[in-house]
Amino acid sequence: MKKILKKIYRKTQSLFKRIRIFFKDIGNKLKYGPAAPVYMELIWVDPGEITTALGKSEVLEATGMHRNLASGVVVDWKSVAEPYPLEDEFRIRYCHMHWVEGKSWEELGVFQHMQQTRKYGNWPLSKIKARFEMLDRAYQETKKLGRLKTRKEMDPGNFREKDGILVHIDDRGKPVFGGNGFHRLSISKALQLEKIPACVGMVDKGAIEHLKKYRQKPNSFN
Repeated sequence: MKKILKKIYRKTQSLFKRIRIFFKDIGNKLKYGPAAPVYMELIWVDPGEITTALGKSEVLEATGMHRNLASGVVVDWKSVAEPYPLEDEFRIRYCHMHWVEGKSWEELGVFQHMQQTRKYGNWPLSKIKARFEMLDRAYQETKKLGRLKTRKEMDPGNFREKDGILVHIDDRGKPVFGGNGFHRLSISKALQLEKIPACVGMVDKGAIEHLKKYRQKPNSFN
C-alpha cells in the first residue's frame, strides 16, 4: 500500500510541476511575444561560438534563481555580470589537452585535482578513474556518430532538454556557456562539431529575435 501511495504522490507532484511549467511558458509568451523562450527549451548552437561562461552565482544574482531553474528566463543583460573567458576553466583546458593534444588524464594531474578539490565529494580514486573512462567512451561514441545526442535521444522520458548543455543568449545574440555540461561541450569543441543540442538558459530581452536561428534543427539530426 505504501508503494502505491508513493507512486501516486510522485505522479501527482510531476503533474503539478508540468502545470507550473505550462503557465510559466504561457506567461513568457504573453509578456514577450510568441518567440519568447520556454523552460528547458532545446536550442542548436555552434560550439565554436561559445567563448565565454557564467557561473551559478552570477545567474543567482541576476535572476534570484539557481541556474537550473533560470532556463527560459528573459533578462536585461545589463543586470548580468560580465562573462569570463571559457578558456579560464580548468575542465575545458584539461579536456582539450587530453582529447586534442593526446595527454593522459594522469599526466595532466586530473585525478589528483579531483581528489584535492573534492569535485566529486568523497569519491575514491577508482570511482573517479571510472568516471573519466566513461568520458573517453562518450568521446569515442560521439566521434563515431558525428554529433552529440539530445537528452531525449539518451532518455526518451527526459523533459525537453533538461540537464543538457546550458547556454545563455546575451544582448548581442551570442551564446554564453552556463556551467552545466562541461565535458559534453569539451567533446564537441575537440571534435569541432558544427552544431550541438543545448538547453536554453537566460535570454536577453533584446535577443529574443535571435532565437529563430537557434531553433533551426541541423540536417544531421533529421
